[in-house]
Parts: sequence; structure tokens; C-alpha cells
Amino acid sequence: LAQVVSTVSGPKPSLPEATSGLDSRSSRTPTRVTNLHYYSEMANSLAVLVSDIAADVRAKLAAGDKRTVAMLALALFCAVSPLDITQLIFVLVGAAAYALLQPLEVPKRTGKSAPSPKAAQAAKPSKYVPPAMRPGARPPSPTLAAGDVHGQPRSSTRPAAAARAPSTALVVKPSAQPVSAPTFKAATWDAQVDELVTSLLPTPASEKAVERLARRAEQLIRGIVPEAEVVGFASGAISRGRAFGVAVPDVDIVVSCGPMALASRLFGGRPLRAGNGQRMEGRQLQKAALRAFTDRLVSSGDFKFRRSAFGAEEPKVTLLAASGVNGGDGSDAVPLDLAINSATPLHNAALLTECAGFDRRARALVLLVRRWARDRGICHVAKGHLSPYCWTLLAIYFLQAADDEQMLPPLDHFKASARLAGEKPKSNAEATAASSAKSMTTKKSVGALFRAFVAFYGGGFDVRGEAASVRLGRRAPLNLKLPVHVALHEDGAGSEVAPSIEDPFDPTRNLAAGMSADGIVRFREELARASALLAEDAPLARLLEPWVPEGPSTPSSTGSGKDSE
Repeated sequence: LAQVVSTVSGPKPSLPEATSGLDSRSSRTPTRVTNLHYYSEMANSLAVLVSDIAADVRAKLAAGDKRTVAMLALALFCAVSPLDITQLIFVLVGAAAYALLQPLEVPKRTGKSAPSPKAAQAAKPSKYVPPAMRPGARPPSPTLAAGDVHGQPRSSTRPAAAARAPSTALVVKPSAQPVSAPTFKAATWDAQVDELVTSLLPTPASEKAVERLARRAEQLIRGIVPEAEVVGFASGAISRGRAFGVAVPDVDIVVSCGPMALASRLFGGRPLRAGNGQRMEGRQLQKAALRAFTDRLVSSGDFKFRRSAFGAEEPKVTLLAASGVNGGDGSDAVPLDLAINSATPLHNAALLTECAGFDRRARALVLLVRRWARDRGICHVAKGHLSPYCWTLLAIYFLQAADDEQMLPPLDHFKASARLAGEKPKSNAEATAASSAKSMTTKKSVGALFRAFVAFYGGGFDVRGEAASVRLGRRAPLNLKLPVHVALHEDGAGSEVAPSIEDPFDPTRNLAAGMSADGIVRFREELARASALLAEDAPLARLLEPWVPEGPSTPSSTGSGKDSE
């Protein structure tokens, strides 16, 4: 109110003073505009004041406060009394004009601009339906709480292992293309084994096919990293139609390239950063390069992605190569493992080649053991089992350390493998002569060697007291530098001790460190099953019957209690 009184009672511009010295009509126009603007503002202020006072007066009258009403009336009189008749007339006219114009609304524009995409998306009603309310949705699992994520409760305290709800039973669905046990033309055990081993040995055609795969992969990868070199390795004959053939391929494609070349070609020499902002280590760089190479191979159409194993000690990706890439007739694709700077395929190839140089049966036994372990489902690292390379070392160690065999010498007599291990190879003339003499005296077939292999690891091998050391080539107490792997069961009720398998190229590394408790149990069960079948003189097809996990909808794989899985 004081501000409005000061505005109204303040000095007014005088019309003659404002127009003095200006004779032209155009010079008096700004003065008239100024005076009109002044009176318009004064009228608006008074109109607002009157409306506020009227509302306040009505409120006070309704409340019965006559003292406040009297004070407001006196204040209004003091504000209006200094005005002359001309000013009062203009005030009344302005107030009346304001009252008449106030109810009028500004006409709306007929043409509206199109809303922005974001505004349209925000204004559009959402059609999201919660997963639980969608047609055909499964009911929520009774074993998970409402706040659980991937089965993990969000609260900081986890329930005890014994109090956890039991996992749901495994439901096994019939395979669209089931793999049956192999069939043989031969009738006797040894003849069937020889027939199988002959089909497992790599042929010149297989080696050429792997070479073509490596060249095609190198051609595609060098489009990203020109310095890359690609090498292919085949552990056996490449073919499909065998159990777990895609999960455990026989072909390895290894890309060799330095970390500096990978960083400069893939990331332009920029500082490598992981998702959390920290500097990328060599393993993370290896994974990033493996993803880039996989994208390049799959985008060409010659390869298909199957699965990845980035959590393994040596990250790799499993691909399917089209039959046309390896020179096939287009009927079968070839599964392969793609890795970067991996030494395991090279070590495996060197050991297999030199085993064949000492005794052909040694390589045949390795291939037979690997085929048996694969068909029985205990050769898949991602499921907590031993790798094919581990089964190779177990077979070689058996041929070195078994009392009745000793067909192979220690690692320092393997010329190429000893150099890969950083050791000076010894003259293998004496070792070759000794192994040849032993071979002539024993004259055991590959089938008989497999029987002895099962008996050795089924009962003669001390899991807690010794390690399978191809480097030493003899039975000895457990090396204190080699860590023992103990795996806990998921329910926390017990633990299992894994067999210790020493890496011949790194004596401090236990290759069985990735086994799970279930994998260790399956390892013993499969050895016991094979021992029982061999004691019954069961045919080879029954021994190699593909393993199928038992569930509510599937019977036992063999139908007898002795062979139950």
C-alpha cells in the first residue's frame, strides 16, 4: 500500500515542460506516449490494490473483525485524498477499462506446431505390461524372494546354506538330433577299439581342412590387425555326429599377436580403460580383441557363434565353420575353438606328435581316452570337468608311471616339448630303445592299455598323495609347490579333493584347479562305471554310450542299477 501511495503521489510530468522547445508535431508524440504509459501503470496498480482490499475486506467481514476493516478504509482514504479531480477521473476510467478488459480471453491460434519426438513419446500412453501379467508368463519362482536379482537377495545378510530352498529338479527334454552310441563292424573288444582309433586319427584331408580354416580366419582377422598370425591345430579327425562334439571341438585356431599391436590397431593407441575406468590389463585386452575378432568372423557369414568361455584361464570362443570354408561338401559344419596367444594347443600338439614317435599305441590310447571322456560328459571345462588337455596328460602319465607299462620316458626326453618347457632335451636314443624293447615285451593292444588305464586311476592312483607329473614321468610324493584343489559342494555339506595334474610347462600350476565338486564326483563315478563294464566284458558301444543327465522325464541311460548315472 505504501508503494502504491508513493507512486500515485509522486511528481507528475508536466505537459508544457515536457514539450518545451519542440514545435513540430512529431516531437510531441513521444511525450504523449509517456504520459499515457504513466497513467496506465497507475490505473493497473490501483485496480490490483482495490481487488486485494476488497477480498481482504470480505474475509474480515466474514470473520467479524471491524477494527481491521476500519484501518483499511482509513488507509484507502489517505491514499486517494491527495488526488485532484482530474486524477480521480482518470483513475476511475482506467479501473473501469481494466475491469471490462479483464474477462476477455486472447483468441487461441488455430495452427499448432508439431510436438517434438520426445514430447510425443512422453505424452504417448505406455503399453508396457509387467512380465508376470503377460499372456503365458510363468508364475514367480517360489525359491526367490521379491527383491532377488539372479537368485541373489539384495539384503546384505544371506541365509545359511542349510536354510536355502532346494533347487528345482532337472527336467531333461529330448534332443532334436540325438547322438547315439557308435556302431562297429568288428565283434571282439580289441578289434572294435582298433576300428574306433582308426577313425579318430587325423587324416591328411583333415589337416588340409584345418589349414584352410586357419587361412580364411587369418584373411578376415588381418583386415583388423595386419600383424596377426593364425595357426590351426587338429587333435583328431574333424567330424560331427559325436556326443558333445560342439562343446569340446577337436580343432583349435590360435591367433598370435603382440599386445602393443592389438592395442594400436583396435583402440588407436589410446589408453585402454575397462568399464570401471581402470587401466585395462593384458587379460582384459585379450578378451576385447577376442570379441572384435569374433564379430569380424561371424559377420563374414563363414562362421557362426556358438558360445564363449571368457571365465576360463585361457579365454576362448567356440565357432562353427561352414563346410564350404574347409572344402567340405556342405553337409557338416566344423566346430572350433578360437583363442588369442594360447599355448595349450601347441603343447598338446607337440606331446601327441612325440608320443606317436615313441610308440603309435600311445597316441591311440590318448585319442581313445579323450573320446571316452567326451562321450561320457566329463570333458567339458565349463561344467566343472577336466579339459581334453588334462586327459591327454593323464594318459601320458599312465604310460610313463604304471609298473606294467612304462612305455614313455620323462619330459626331458621329448625333444620339442622339453624346449617348450625351457629345458635342455636329453638324448632320446636310449629312451627310444628302452621304450621299443618294452613295447616288444608287453605287446599289449590299445584295448588292453585302456583297461589298465581305468584300473590305474580307478584304484591305484593316490589322489591325496601324488600328482600326475609328465615332467617327472614316475610316481613320486606330491610336490609342495603344486597347490591341491579342494572343491566345496553347493550345499556346503562337504568337500571333494580333485586329482592333482601338474602342468609340464609350469610345475606350480595345477590344471585340475577348475574342477567342481560335482565334476570330481562324476570323475570317480565314470571310472567306476567303466571298470564295472570292462569286468563284464561289455561291448565298446555300451562303454561309449553318450551320457544324458537324469531327470524326471528321462530314464537311466543304461536301464540297470549298476550303470545308473
